[in-house]
Amino acid sequence: MGVSRTDYLMWAFNVGAKGFDWNKHEAEVEGRPDRRFDLVYDGMSGMYCMAGKIIAVSDEYEGFTLHKIDPEDIGVDREELAKKVAESFGTWISPDDFALVLFSHYS
Repeated sequence: MGVSRTDYLMWAFNVGAKGFDWNKHEAEVEGRPDRRFDLVYDGMSGMYCMAGKIIAVSDEYEGFTLHKIDPEDIGVDREELAKKVAESFGTWISPDDFALVLFSHYS
């Protein structure tokens, strides 16, 4: 069995792996059109559950393509995103809790 690596740049908050519930968050993990936000869950080691908006994803072989990103306008309604994530995980999350996060995810 091989391991696949994907790199993500997300406007995200680590809600913690313990709050993840597949039945409740399946659409977000799978990136379906009916998702409320994007979710990357560390199912291998349970170290994180990043919830927010994916800004860029690496290609399996080529890595990241060139992206020009204005940090002041990443195209996210921060208030609305915080509200959706907070409701989904049953906790209070402030828009200020989110940050640009760059990480490698293994599956």
